[in-house]
Amino acid sequence: MNKTRSAALAVLALAAPLGLAACGGGDDDGAVTLRYAFWDDNQRPALEAMVEEFNSEHPDITIELEQNPWEDYWTGLDSQFAAEDAPDVFWNHVSRFPTYADNGVLLPITDYIEEDGVDPSVYPENLYASWQFEDDQYGLPKDWDSIALVYRLDALEAAGIDPATVSDLEWNPVDGGTYVEFLQKLTVDANGNNALSSDFDPENVVQYGTAMSSNTGQTDWWNYAVQNGCSLQNEPWGDYTIDAPECVEAIQFTADLYNKWHVAVPAAVTNQPNGGVPGDYVVPGQAATTLDGSWMLSFYRDGLEPGSWAVADNPSGPVGSGTVINGLSNAIYAGTENPDEAWEFVKFLGSEEAQSIATDLGSVWPGVSSLNEGFADYWAGEDIDVTGFQTAAEGTTTGYPLSMNDAAFGTAALDEFNQVWLGQKDAQEAAAAVAEIANAE
Repeated sequence: MNKTRSAALAVLALAAPLGLAACGGGDDDGAVTLRYAFWDDNQRPALEAMVEEFNSEHPDITIELEQNPWEDYWTGLDSQFAAEDAPDVFWNHVSRFPTYADNGVLLPITDYIEEDGVDPSVYPENLYASWQFEDDQYGLPKDWDSIALVYRLDALEAAGIDPATVSDLEWNPVDGGTYVEFLQKLTVDANGNNALSSDFDPENVVQYGTAMSSNTGQTDWWNYAVQNGCSLQNEPWGDYTIDAPECVEAIQFTADLYNKWHVAVPAAVTNQPNGGVPGDYVVPGQAATTLDGSWMLSFYRDGLEPGSWAVADNPSGPVGSGTVINGLSNAIYAGTENPDEAWEFVKFLGSEEAQSIATDLGSVWPGVSSLNEGFADYWAGEDIDVTGFQTAAEGTTTGYPLSMNDAAFGTAALDEFNQVWLGQKDAQEAAAAVAEIANAE
């Protein structure tokens, strides 16, 4: 056991009240129960199938699934850490990972990986490395995701737009380019005028060209930022640089989609934390398109008729196509009473055997690189070509920022940029305020 793992467990052992079971425990007959926490109920069928397979190989380990939606998941997990009653294994996000690793609530798995001969090369190098902190590994990649353009075919047909042209769209911060023209054709008022018409009524729109709603920017302006040459940080774990000119241009472009060109569902409706997710407006037809994450594929599949929607690469900006790349890991709570069993479960979840189950169900793009084709094949069988997510990932990419100050950034970004989307605050002023707050922490 390495020093980091020993120190984390020692701290938790000293802090725990006598007799308190920190998490799932074992029975006198050697049986062990592990609690496994996650937030996306769309992935429950795949998780249940993986647990069933795991139990066939480990009949003495029972897995209890605990699901809380994203908006409740993190506050609940933080409370469980404070009470030393956290789940043994849980989904982790890179926005939370740095603080959790620094606070000692995650169990390092470096020694386990080496002892069991787990091959890190089966995962994308950057994805695997994103779960490293101070020379230790704290998770195995569960999946990866990117952002792509999701659109309704019926809306394009009504607007006379050939779907074959969607992957060639370009934008610029001056006149919007062919991408904004595309969205203008899809934005229609109650009298049937689109946003290119001199008779267009922006106060009486029945279908918008796009929908946007993101707490931080992951599914909207971060993508325009990378397409404009913006770096969100000066380096991983470094300062936020979103007040640089190329970043501010992307923020302003996003605001212009709302307020200058009137092609986005109004921010007064979509602003977080109370607005809906983009799909909430695309599925009922209030919006024709959106930039959305690959983790939302099952949402569109369940809400729209087969063959009525499609996925394409993102529009290209001044420096080309690009997207935000992210991924989740399965992490182990440092206070688990059953670290070896928790590792067996995490090792299984990170294996090709387990991830092929999720792939075959079309759940998520797998963390194991060799399974990507199988995931695309599943969706092709559903009459949906999802390779736009892969194409986007082959362009210029940025990862989710790795920072100890993510909480400060997220709070400031939500407050400041909500005002920009409403047209109430200057983009440069807001970006500077967010950077100052986040970098001061």
